[in-house]
Amino acid sequence: MIKDLFQIQNYKLFLMNMTMLGMAVAITAPFLVIFMTEHHGMSSSAYGIFMASAAVGSFIVNTIIGRFSDRLTFDRKYLIIAALLMQICAFLSFLIIPNTWILIIAYILFFSLGAPAMPQLYASARESINQYRSSIAVMANTILRSMFSFGFLFGPLVGSILLARYDFTGLFFGTVIMFLVVFMSSFLIKNSAAPAESTAIEITSYEEVESPNIIKSLTLFVPFIAFIFLHVGQWMYLLNMPLFVTGYLGERDSAVGILASLCAGLEVPLMILMGYVVSRVSSKTLLIIAGFIGSMYFLSIGIFESYTMMLIGQLPLALFLAILLGLGISYFQDLLPQFPGYASTLFANAMIVGQLLGNLLGGFANDLLGVENSFYISAAFLFTAFILFFFTKKEVRKGDI
Repeated sequence: MIKDLFQIQNYKLFLMNMTMLGMAVAITAPFLVIFMTEHHGMSSSAYGIFMASAAVGSFIVNTIIGRFSDRLTFDRKYLIIAALLMQICAFLSFLIIPNTWILIIAYILFFSLGAPAMPQLYASARESINQYRSSIAVMANTILRSMFSFGFLFGPLVGSILLARYDFTGLFFGTVIMFLVVFMSSFLIKNSAAPAESTAIEITSYEEVESPNIIKSLTLFVPFIAFIFLHVGQWMYLLNMPLFVTGYLGERDSAVGILASLCAGLEVPLMILMGYVVSRVSSKTLLIIAGFIGSMYFLSIGIFESYTMMLIGQLPLALFLAILLGLGISYFQDLLPQFPGYASTLFANAMIVGQLLGNLLGGFANDLLGVENSFYISAAFLFTAFILFFFTKKEVRKGDI
């Protein structure tokens, strides 16, 4: 099966782009909260609002693009290229804009406009996969998502080195270089299928009838909410983990990078393993397992308050993320197989809403309850998602959506 993947048009390029994209995000992700709190004087709550605002903008742009991306009259890669250019501008803002308020506005604007890069890259890959053989879509998507995590294996370590040697200037410059590599290579994506007029009519009909009904259709709404809750817990952890490790436990900044890299290193083989396991165990069952394991890990942070236990806990965290991020995109694409752009956007928006709420709640929980207690709330969200997945369906039947 693995050999078949490399016969898919553009697949090698998609693998490289996802790896570079993972590195681009991971270089800065663990340290951005430290930069904004220490260099721009933000409180944890203010940082949460800042990230939430970027998430709102991303949600709006993703929703607009997602509604029309499956009936484009031009190659989807130009959406990807335009979005990547906006991501470059977003992280350049940290290098060239010293004023805090102007920086906040610029980052939110450019980051929001760059949000479609990831879902549209997935959608482009799914089109190539379907053109070759749709039966290997789950494995192909899982391998593709694992490469994003593979980038996270090296990204935090690279970020730690850049931060130690060149301070935050080197950190953001490294991020811009990574995004620039993906931007340039995206011009090489070949169109997998020319847009057809009949397809545009069919998708137009679908979008007008189906897309507003996510709130009315439990088949889509329940897993959408469950995914949001999983991401809320994850993003609360991502916001508070660096502050907990450096501020509460008294570890060095590099300890944050070690945790992130260890998790990513474990996540990659686990994602590939899940690609095989999902052929024998339903994605619903695996998502139930992920919700339970993730909630237990976040609960353990508050109980033990130990960096060593957090290192050990990267294994269950990696398994949780391998299932959530490795199978999540395929889960939604299987719900809506004829509309890869809309399905990918649905998954991306669940992550964006989760990011929005996670950053808001993470910041307020830190300020009101203390960073050491914020992980109990993360655990509660994951456990709620664990329960919700029992009420989801394994497959969509005609009339469900």
